[in-house]
Amino acid sequence: MNIAGLRSIGSAVLLVLLAGAGCNRPKRASSESSAAPTPQGVRASITARAPDAFYDPPSDLPHQPGALLRSEPLKDVILPAGMRGWRILYATTVDDSTPATAVATVFAPTDPPAGPRFVIIWEHGTTGLLQKCMPSLFSAPSAGIPGRDRIVKAGWVVVETDYSFAEKGGPHPYLIGEGEARAALDSVRAACQMSELTLDQRIMVWGYSQGGHAALWTGIIGPRYAPELEILGVTAIAPAANIKNILAMNVAVDKRFGPYLALAYSRFYPDIIFEQALRPEALDAARQIVNLCDFVPPEDPERIEALAATFDGPALATSSNKALQARLEQNTPDGLIKAPVVIAQGLSDIVVPPTATDAYVKERCSAGQRLEYWTFAGRDHFTIVQPGAPLEELLIRWTMARFANEPQANGCVRKSF
Repeated sequence: MNIAGLRSIGSAVLLVLLAGAGCNRPKRASSESSAAPTPQGVRASITARAPDAFYDPPSDLPHQPGALLRSEPLKDVILPAGMRGWRILYATTVDDSTPATAVATVFAPTDPPAGPRFVIIWEHGTTGLLQKCMPSLFSAPSAGIPGRDRIVKAGWVVVETDYSFAEKGGPHPYLIGEGEARAALDSVRAACQMSELTLDQRIMVWGYSQGGHAALWTGIIGPRYAPELEILGVTAIAPAANIKNILAMNVAVDKRFGPYLALAYSRFYPDIIFEQALRPEALDAARQIVNLCDFVPPEDPERIEALAATFDGPALATSSNKALQARLEQNTPDGLIKAPVVIAQGLSDIVVPPTATDAYVKERCSAGQRLEYWTFAGRDHFTIVQPGAPLEELLIRWTMARFANEPQANGCVRKSF
């Protein structure tokens, strides 16, 4: 793909990535936030603050995944009318031998109905590799979650993890399914310990782009890792499902996000070495890209685009690195998900090609996975989750049906919109 193509992907990603046990009785609390401006205003005005002491892991980290370590109300942020929020720090794990901490943002109605609230896990798209890039630091932390006004009216609670960090700052387990999913499940465990909320243990999982990959993995490992949480449904929107195929089909995405993947895999997999996972001509640019965020500040994605243009071809040495090939295949979410699944794909997407998602869906259906495959004509990686897009209403209705225990058809069904 030429530089103009890379620029269009960069612009789309920049716009879209924010367009990503028992519970205690609630205490009434007032909102710390103001009403949200228009979506265009949100995108134009989003800023990010630096991580503060809240993000520092305690010296005596609990061994119990999901342990709530800190919680505080959100302040000086933009949220929709009727929504309040908190940030929480909690214990989690990347794998069975790697403890970590994570921050999540919890969103709830300011005046919820009585009784335990249903929970939606929201797993966001790529915003960067390091903690400084994560949504909990944004001035509009809920931007990008579909149907926020409907969520408020329904009385649901949304928990959005930043993903996990085994050391201060990062990297997080980028496109490492087990690590992403554990952080998501443990965020709900931690939110259940908040004194301000009463949460139901029946949950829905929504994810977009990177978060679509994470959502599928959350559905796969949930019954094993967090059996007390009942996953009623999984929705993966424009998911980075088969990473290896997507990268092979889309050199521009490999150039931009390959460095993130190389550093994350080299941190959490002993057989992956950062310098060897990248092509020599991409190495200098990659060393800089991994320290830049992909959403805010705006100069960072602009710098990533310029760095990606300094070398030809992909960033990753996938074709010659068998260990990297194996790890990419390992992180394809090809396990059975017991809950109903929706996969949503825009047919004009140039970031996650429809042919890649088609092939993934075909493989999962052949393996016996129950799912609905929703395709949207004229929608790309950005406009599929644009406020007011057809997906929004469909997703809310499907989620309501799952929470109401309405039956879901067996087999695989494709629906075009």
